[in-house]
Amino acid sequence: MDKIENMDKIKRYILCAIPTSICNLRCHYCYLSKREIAFQGEQAKFRYSPGYIAEAFSKDRLGGICLFNFCADGETLLTKQIDEYIHEIVKEGHYAEIVTNLTATPMLEKILSWEPDLLDRVVFKCSFHYLELMRKNLLDTFADNVHKIWDAGASATIELVPSDELIPFIDSVKEFSLKQFGALPQLTIARDDATPDIDYLTKLPMSEYDKIWAQFDSDFWRFKKTIFKVKRNEFCYAGRWSLYVNLATGDASQCYGSWFSQNIYKDLSRPIQFIPVGKCLIPHCYNGHALLASGCIPEFTDILYGDIRDRTKNDGGHWLQPIMHSFLNSKLEESNERINNIEMAYSIFSSSKAKTIKRIKSTLNQ
Repeated sequence: MDKIENMDKIKRYILCAIPTSICNLRCHYCYLSKREIAFQGEQAKFRYSPGYIAEAFSKDRLGGICLFNFCADGETLLTKQIDEYIHEIVKEGHYAEIVTNLTATPMLEKILSWEPDLLDRVVFKCSFHYLELMRKNLLDTFADNVHKIWDAGASATIELVPSDELIPFIDSVKEFSLKQFGALPQLTIARDDATPDIDYLTKLPMSEYDKIWAQFDSDFWRFKKTIFKVKRNEFCYAGRWSLYVNLATGDASQCYGSWFSQNIYKDLSRPIQFIPVGKCLIPHCYNGHALLASGCIPEFTDILYGDIRDRTKNDGGHWLQPIMHSFLNSKLEESNERINNIEMAYSIFSSSKAKTIKRIKSTLNQ
């Protein structure tokens, strides 16, 4: 894809968790289903209007143009009014990445009716749950919706979970994908959240696992393989260059492992506190395909997030539209300054409690 000059650069990566626990699929590898409580059938209870939440996420308040990832505790597009909330945030100038199984067609079509200049900044991360889609006779619905996205001018990427149960169907998956998407799907990694170390969700030896799934030639999967189950000890700017936010309530933490939290909706006159996590608190960065590729650990990798999401189709086109591809390929370190002393950390959060200051000091000395 040709490089686009003078395009937007990412300031922060905002991971928006949506507490909607409704899903129309039951994938055997779903990490949500491994929780003690899953799929309760509850809608997210938003405390504020779409306009108010967009104001909370204004470019002035966040410091610039950000990438928002929207993902529910179920199927994202089954959340009532989610189109209105995302619309207001994209209108603010931000970019949106929407995680979806792509079967909730009415909500998808609402989003695809937006103005073209907004759809330029929307990408759908389409989770290709082949076995469930086949079981529910929804494969054609999924493929039709991918094409609706591209025809509307938005971006769509197709991502497959390489599960043991899918192995007998690999040839069918490849044939369907090449015909419908112009390329093979990118591969993610199925993880077992029930294990202390967040292990691979496979019964295969790693050598066999790698050999089977390498045939998809997925850059996304190859990068995830290099960071999965590798403890990160570098200084990480998650919390400063990214946030993990409950979209409905405004409760925000630094990342999936966090020692500092705040609510960013209650008082919009108060600045958001961007405190870096420093040393990662979880066994490994299982979402590093996004956070590390985007640069939460500066100079960690030359891999570009847009490149490992995209595919070149057999007709020469791309899954990602040029504007979105360019933005996803920008790095957080291009738009942010590093912390280099404890005094700067104190100035970030001058009203911190003693234990938080102690943690900041400890983090900066790591």
